[in-house]
Amino acid sequence: MSLLVLVPSEVEAKFLEGLPLDLHIIGIGPVDAALSSYEIFLEKRPNLAFLTGFSGAYPKSNLQVGDVVVATCEKFVDFGRKYETHLTPLPEGIPAWDYCPLTHVFTEKLIYILELNGFDPQGGPLATVCSASYDLQRALFIEEKFQVVAENMEGFGVGRAARRAKVFLLEVRVISNLLSEPEKEWDFERAGKRLREVWECILREWK
Repeated sequence: MSLLVLVPSEVEAKFLEGLPLDLHIIGIGPVDAALSSYEIFLEKRPNLAFLTGFSGAYPKSNLQVGDVVVATCEKFVDFGRKYETHLTPLPEGIPAWDYCPLTHVFTEKLIYILELNGFDPQGGPLATVCSASYDLQRALFIEEKFQVVAENMEGFGVGRAARRAKVFLLEVRVISNLLSEPEKEWDFERAGKRLREVWECILREWK
């Protein structure tokens, strides 16, 4: 049975064409991604699924374009009460979630496989945002406040859908842009080539 792999858009999907994956495009952003992935989970009833694609590296992470990150958790950083000078969670007593753990035995297995094959993956917390950070001060604020290494727009939504459907979710992404250099175009070609190499490795090694 082929691995169930979710990608946000056709941009990522084109780099994975021809690989023996059960590949699904789920849409960009936390809402479309959560709805689409939950429907897929209910239909296919997998034990394990992957979310993959691109992400932006926060300034102090030392990540570069083409580097590989594996999420240990997702933090929904655009959620709470935003004041002029700071952001806080919603008041206690309101049943709201802004954190989704993604650490389990399969996470360790994925990192081990990638390390063994020379990808030097960085495992760590990722940020889910509703708006990509083109403001250096915003990026620095999110990085310091939430202690995250990279950002994306789908991880938290898919993570919540997976938990509700009782699916183990793995999230592996490739850095396509540096949030310290918002004026630079995202390097989809370089990141996409690396993404395909990652998946060729996973398909070869995953048992």
